Formats: sequence, structure tokens, C-alpha cells
Amino acid sequence: MRRVVARVSAEVTTPFPDRKFDGVFTISTELSPMASPAFEVGRPNDAEVVLSRLLEKSIRRSGALDTESLCIIAGAKCFAVRADIHVLDHDGGLIDACCIALVAALQHFRRPDVEVHGEDVTVFDTREREPVKLAMQHHPFCVSFSFYHGGETVVLDANLAEESVRDGEMIVSMNRHGEVCQIAKYGGVPVDPLTTLNCSNVALEKVKVLHQFVQTKLDQDEKKRDKGGLMAELNAANSRELANIPG
Repeated sequence: MRRVVARVSAEVTTPFPDRKFDGVFTISTELSPMASPAFEVGRPNDAEVVLSRLLEKSIRRSGALDTESLCIIAGAKCFAVRADIHVLDHDGGLIDACCIALVAALQHFRRPDVEVHGEDVTVFDTREREPVKLAMQHHPFCVSFSFYHGGETVVLDANLAEESVRDGEMIVSMNRHGEVCQIAKYGGVPVDPLTTLNCSNVALEKVKVLHQFVQTKLDQDEKKRDKGGLMAELNAANSRELANIPG
């Protein structure tokens, strides 16, 4: 079983001096003993370091989130978006599961709407104005491949037991358009170019399936939550008030 919780939050802050027209986007990962006895509190291991590095390259450095859209006043105010990844149950495929959770959370999140008058910025409550979606430029996913028998056998999405006996691994990050964000190969058995190309083709088909799955779930959630938006809520409140007026 693989369970990952991704939480996205946003606050107004000051942009970095060298990136005055960009907002701030950070990713934080946590591997606790709840996920696996191999993890210890306060002592990051190799798995957590690799996970953070791959998510940074796949999501943040690939420009999946448009950070310029987070700018409110250039050089003065911007949104700082933070994504916290908590692994609850680890049974292999850690990077793949965390990437899916992160991409879904970023699409699901809504930041507060703002209004700017000169140097004055008004941040509206969700009951005052409809919150705004984050501007996502593309949706990358990670696909892991495990190699056995000197690289002759390749397994897609291995579980924890299979990962413990593999000879090497390779992680391919790409979006549904086939644009490769990164190919990570950390040691292990060498992989020839033809195998890498074949893995990339398999990863593309897997990414298309993942993209469709995430979009379907998001659409289902949107239908459950959206009953007409803020105006429908206000109309319903007015109707209740009119119903209570004696006459």
C-alpha cells in the first residue's frame, strides 16, 4: 500500500531580490517512521534526499508552476506557495506516488484573490471572492524503472520487496506531451541508449494514463464542491432571509 498526503498553502511575502517579478515556490518532504521503520525522525536518509532532489527538478525547475503569476507587486509583494509532502505508507514507488500527489494538490489548490490599488494590496477571504487556481504550465509525472539480471529485465513500478533486490533504477520525468523534464540514473547497473529510449516510450504511455486519472478525479471533486460558486451561496442565503420575513 502506498499512501501520500500533499498539502499546499500560500501566504503573501516579499519576493527574492534577484527575482522581483516571480513568486516563491518551495517543496518540503517528510519521511516518518509511520511510513516505514527504516525512517527516523529528524535524520534524513538517502531516500529523502533523492526524493526532494527529484521533485525539485521535476516540478519546480521544469517550470510546471508559473511563478510569475504569483507576483502581486514587482519587488514588493508576492505569493509564497509551499507544498508539504508527507509519506504515510511506503511500499515502493515512493517518487512516483509523491509526484502524483504533488501535481494533484497543486491543481486542486486555490489561492486567495487579491486587489491592488497603488501600493495597497487587499487579500480577500474565500467568502468575499472566489479563490483563484494556480497557473500550471504543464503536468509532469515521474515513472520509475527497476533493472534486474544485469539490466536484461526491466520492471515498471516495482514494490518495496522488488526494489530491495534490484541491480539499478532509472526515473523518467515527463508530461503527457512527451516533453522530458529529467532522466535520473543514480548508480547501479549501466543502461544502454536503446533501453533508455524504450523506457521513455513506456513512460510516456504511463504518464498519459496518470494524467487522465488525476484529471478525472479532480473533475469529480470539482462537481461535488461547486454548486454554483459564491453567487449561488449568496442567493441561497438571501432566499433563507426572505423566507423568514413575516408577511
